[in-house]
Amino acid sequence: MKTICFLGDSITRRGYWIAEIFSHLKTQGIRVYNCGVSGDSATRAIPRLYSDCLQRTPDTVVMMFGMNDVGRDLYDEGKNDVEQKKADRLVKYEKSLRTLKAMLDKAGCKTILCTPTPCDDVTPNPTVVNDCNIGLAKCADIVRGLAKEWNVPCVDFFTYLSPLVGTEYQTLPDRVHPTPESHHPMAQFFMKEMGWIEEMDSAPFLPLDELSQARFQVEQNAREIQFIEWNQMFTDRTTRKMAHADFLALAAERLASARAAGDERQIGWYSNYLNIVENRTEYESELVRLTLEMSAL
Repeated sequence: MKTICFLGDSITRRGYWIAEIFSHLKTQGIRVYNCGVSGDSATRAIPRLYSDCLQRTPDTVVMMFGMNDVGRDLYDEGKNDVEQKKADRLVKYEKSLRTLKAMLDKAGCKTILCTPTPCDDVTPNPTVVNDCNIGLAKCADIVRGLAKEWNVPCVDFFTYLSPLVGTEYQTLPDRVHPTPESHHPMAQFFMKEMGWIEEMDSAPFLPLDELSQARFQVEQNAREIQFIEWNQMFTDRTTRKMAHADFLALAAERLASARAAGDERQIGWYSNYLNIVENRTEYESELVRLTLEMSAL
């Protein structure tokens, strides 16, 4: 039985495209797990690689980073004197990918690389104006170069999706995250590039069937816990040892601060975390159960 883990940021975490890939591979007895963390980068993925990905003992790990590594705010309209910061980001990105690859090699895992998806620079949105696709294109160059150096597969989302932005590939108003429906061309292209399908299917994949939806929701709950603990609490957990009680206390503290400040976004994050974190073991157990049930179909 083979296991594939997808390691990445929120575009991985919100993984309808990964659910579609699993739907295709499950009949071959291949298990697929989503190891995306919203807001993640190649650098931040390094300390969580073992506990959040390799603990599933995957045969293969798919890596897609870049959207947060590139420093999108550096490409905002009117930004000046940031060229060195842009260059430094790219150097750090490549260095972190190399570190992750070395860790995967040590674990005996095969690697598949993906270039980052493009931002939407076509649809008018005056609240989000930048040219970060320039930086993402350089990230894509780095990924393609590493894939050639390492002789590993590379799924070039950036090249494939860029001409489709605003049509077959659409994003949410933030210009970054693909709409749920736009995960479908991602899945189809990925499978075509891997040789798992001969022709791409334009028929919509969503909505998920009942069993797939149940598994998807359980996995999303598990990913939400990891988002808080590996993104929002990243500095805390990498500077001191934190037990379960420490995560709870810090979340409660931040929830109180968010309520005092009227920060609805963080109120949602931390209240949801505190509501679901005690079910972590149940989510993980149910995720494995549903994965095995689907793989047996």
